Amino acid sequence: MKTKFLLLAFLLPYSFLFAQNYYMSSPEGFGASATGGGSVSPVTVSTYADLTAKLKLTTQQVILVSGTINCSYTSLLVNDKTIIGLPGARLVNLDQTSSGSGIFNLKPGSNNIIIRNLIFEGPGAYDVDGHDNLTSEATNMWVDHCEFQDGMDGNFDNKGTADNVTVSWCKFTYLKTPKAGGSGGADDHRFTNLVGSSKTDAPADGHYSITFKNCYWAEGCRERMPRARNAELHILNCYYNTSVSGALAIGLGGGNNNTTCYVEGTDFAKIGTAFKNYVSTDGGTIGVAFTDCLNAPASSGTAVTKPSYTYSTLPIANVAGFVSNSSCGAGATLQVTAQGALSTSCNNLGLNETTNNLELKYYPSVINRLLNIDFSSADNGLAQVDLFSSNGAKVYSKSKNISADEKLELNVGNLAKGFYICKVQIENRSKTFKLVKN
Repeated sequence: MKTKFLLLAFLLPYSFLFAQNYYMSSPEGFGASATGGGSVSPVTVSTYADLTAKLKLTTQQVILVSGTINCSYTSLLVNDKTIIGLPGARLVNLDQTSSGSGIFNLKPGSNNIIIRNLIFEGPGAYDVDGHDNLTSEATNMWVDHCEFQDGMDGNFDNKGTADNVTVSWCKFTYLKTPKAGGSGGADDHRFTNLVGSSKTDAPADGHYSITFKNCYWAEGCRERMPRARNAELHILNCYYNTSVSGALAIGLGGGNNNTTCYVEGTDFAKIGTAFKNYVSTDGGTIGVAFTDCLNAPASSGTAVTKPSYTYSTLPIANVAGFVSNSSCGAGATLQVTAQGALSTSCNNLGLNETTNNLELKYYPSVINRLLNIDFSSADNGLAQVDLFSSNGAKVYSKSKNISADEKLELNVGNLAKGFYICKVQIENRSKTFKLVKN
């Protein structure tokens, strides 16, 4: 009984770390204070006039967007609003002129905004100093499960007074061929996310505090994923996969107030360059730390500390599959009822104990040195065994061709005491379970 009690007491503090879900009921990260329209009864809009009218109201609003709405560029002061796209909802502006491009600009003074499950569609990249699909100078903002396509100047930029923002489960992509010959000089301006418009641009406290969590920079993205100055960024469990030649993911300049970026559990699966230092043009100093990432460069610059707020993580091995899941991953993939209730069609994420057609026994659950895995009579082939620490880092890996009823003995005595997740996989069959190293 004492052993079971100690095991339970040890596991409880870690249960949150791997309880991540495709659907988040509230934001994590720098934008965690956003509550939007709260719990007021939702209203449904299907025209641009109705949408902008509701956004201009000074009262709390929960706004459900229905269908495809053709938009014109509008600057708005928005406060205490939640905007949720019903399945398939899309805001579109195909105007490719400098003044007419873009969908929304959230003016300085905008505050406490939530935007979820919407597709923003622009006309395609064209460098004539036009507008973004969404430009924000808002504070306390959460943008979740949205897809940003083909912004003319950019997909989603934060500048000016913007601060305390979380961008989660969003997909950024360019599906249209970029237009060359613009007055700005770039023939391919598929530049997706800018943070701070110049080295002097900064919010009231001097730094743009922005969390990018479970985001997907997908096909067509070329640069600014993101590009930042005067910022403190946390890029967590994100996925980069674009075949654009010479694509550049993260670009950092110091600006007047310097910049730090903590990149954690992120998969740079397909990208030309993961990081570029712009101090030579922006001045100041930068610090970037890459922790438990795949295909990442070395950390560089000034020291960067891990964010102090509470957040959930995915093991790096699972980031690509979960984030790029077309049914439930990044993008406008949530289920939304006519009454505005949100959910996901997929099960809870993380590494809770799961079995996918791989039956095996493992023992003990509290280990000192040896972990034993007994395969069944139906199991044979190349077995992959991976152990992950509580922060999602892979700390042990072994591959072995096994035959039916084989018993595998793994020496993990060199691992530190703590909580671990073990994943065993043979082809498309797998089993995941929890362990404690004593």
